[in-house]
Amino acid sequence: MNDRIHIHTILSGLLLAGILLMGCAQAKKPAAEPSRAPEATAAPAAEETYAPVAVETAAPTHMPEEAEAAEPQWVGTCHSLLDELPYAVDLDLDGRTELIDLRAIPGADEYPRWAIVLTKDGEERLFQTEIPYDMPHDLWLGDLNEDGAYELFFHGDMASYDYLIYAFRADLTPIRFEPDDRYARWDETPDDTVLAGCIDGFEDDHMVVEGIVDMLGTHFGVRNYAIGDDGIIGPVSTVWQFNEEDRYLTVTRELTAYRASVRKEPGEAFSLLPGDRILPLASDGCGRMWFETADGKGGVLLLTRDEETMWRIDGVPEAAYFELLPYAG
Repeated sequence: MNDRIHIHTILSGLLLAGILLMGCAQAKKPAAEPSRAPEATAAPAAEETYAPVAVETAAPTHMPEEAEAAEPQWVGTCHSLLDELPYAVDLDLDGRTELIDLRAIPGADEYPRWAIVLTKDGEERLFQTEIPYDMPHDLWLGDLNEDGAYELFFHGDMASYDYLIYAFRADLTPIRFEPDDRYARWDETPDDTVLAGCIDGFEDDHMVVEGIVDMLGTHFGVRNYAIGDDGIIGPVSTVWQFNEEDRYLTVTRELTAYRASVRKEPGEAFSLLPGDRILPLASDGCGRMWFETADGKGGVLLLTRDEETMWRIDGVPEAAYFELLPYAG
């Protein structure tokens, strides 16, 4: 009996040891590695397109809550907004704020051009110009005619200093310009919603315009404009004044000129002789060029328009009278 008990005890011990060994083996078994998700296959690159993409500034669909209308006091003058856009202001003084901005939008040829954007009460009004988005431009705000409401003025370069000026009332409707007597630098004369030239600043109730006069060469001049009682923008000064101090023209054959200072009517006739040098001072853009001789005498030349040779003097093409006429373009 004691032998049975001894054998049973031995078997029980062996069984317990086996169970303990199995438990240890299971405890040391490494955990299964987590299954990996299949690697994503890169999507094929989209085909490159070459259509022009509009370069847009902020395009709000509602008035930002934090936008507070500025209270500019630019009566009789204007202020550039280009570095302050988008700009919030009560343009028509009705107690509600408008937000002014610029946005580049593709034109008929798909090339982006600047548009003036006016947002009010959640509604957006837009006027697209002909100015390419990558050319020099500026946007001005002010009360030029001192009627209490503000006007907007935008200018930009079409190409090679061929600037155009746009003007708008507070609701973004265009303000008309008087017809320009200068020879246009386009195949077709711009309509009366634009003025050829660029804004050089504002003085009192005048807009100072820098423009190009193609007469006896290409000359840059300045002239003041204002909004008249009829609501049309027209010239205040009668001539384009040049500030070119050293662009003398040398006469190659005798021609008739008339005694006169700038803006004065032609007086006594006199002759300019070969070798004489004259400095263009001003022009009305449509037939008269005031000048000063090298010895300080003032005069005026009378020219007639000629589509083929630009201008004629006494029926002779202008180029026949001068050593060189510095035309641009």
